[in-house]
Amino acid sequence: MDLVVIGGGSVGMLYAARLLLSGQSVRLITRTREQAGQIRQDGITLRQLDGTERHAPIPSQPLEDGLPAADLYLLAVKQTDLDSILSALSDIPPAARVLALQNGMGHFEKITGILAPSQCLFASNTEGARRISPVFVAHTGTGLLRLGPWEEAKERDPIGSAFVELANRSGFQAVYENGMKPFAWRKLLANASINPLTALFDIPNGMLLESPHTMHLMRELFQEAAAVAQRYGEKIEEQDWQDIVKICRNTSRNISSMLQDIRRRNETEVKAINGYLVQKGREAGLPTPMHETVLRAVLLKSDMVKGKGEAAIDLFQ
Repeated sequence: MDLVVIGGGSVGMLYAARLLLSGQSVRLITRTREQAGQIRQDGITLRQLDGTERHAPIPSQPLEDGLPAADLYLLAVKQTDLDSILSALSDIPPAARVLALQNGMGHFEKITGILAPSQCLFASNTEGARRISPVFVAHTGTGLLRLGPWEEAKERDPIGSAFVELANRSGFQAVYENGMKPFAWRKLLANASINPLTALFDIPNGMLLESPHTMHLMRELFQEAAAVAQRYGEKIEEQDWQDIVKICRNTSRNISSMLQDIRRRNETEVKAINGYLVQKGREAGLPTPMHETVLRAVLLKSDMVKGKGEAAIDLFQ
């Protein structure tokens, strides 16, 4: 299988490195020419869960040089960077697949708007990773990769099935699902309950479980999000809440992508996560005051950090 990973962030680097170290040929596409040059020169250093480090010499090029032909494109960019990728994706080979790893829900409409349904696969990833530098990524927590078509389909996609086998050989826990929509909703509930609180309080995932106050806030966010999901036909149960608690426990050392963005003064995905729930709640006539509050709070914190530089960072640490 010819495999291209698009995105030089924590998730893209983690998948590219582990797949290559398992013997799979991989090419990594980065947003900047600078990062691509550094990776070509130094490769990627992967710090594993046990603290050991491995070196992955990965071929890399910037997005502006175009996308090489491949069987599968692993799309590991944030929702905030997706629009800049769409034009390049529209030129991929007709038989190729795009596997989307985004948080939130808005990417479904964008990707299916430019590609045929047969080309689109979607994933829910709970593996934890943190980018230390443009060439250094740390694996911070085990998780589960689910992937498949968005809507229910009786036949398994051959490229998607082959990637599940490849991912499992590379040390991931991956499963193929005949329809990803229910799992995307549940991943949205997890992201919306965990990420904004870690970003606001500047804590790793596991610390949310250490205080009754953060547990209470997380539970309220979950309940509001569950009400929205149920209005749109999803059956949300108590086990879904327990699964979110389990994610926090399994990725206890992980710094959420939203908190990483705050620390780096990058735009966060809060609009695509909590903002999406606020929008869908309004359309359904459901109030979502908790999600609207954390949405505004994360946007404010992001603006303060970007606007005041080091002084703002000191304020939140």
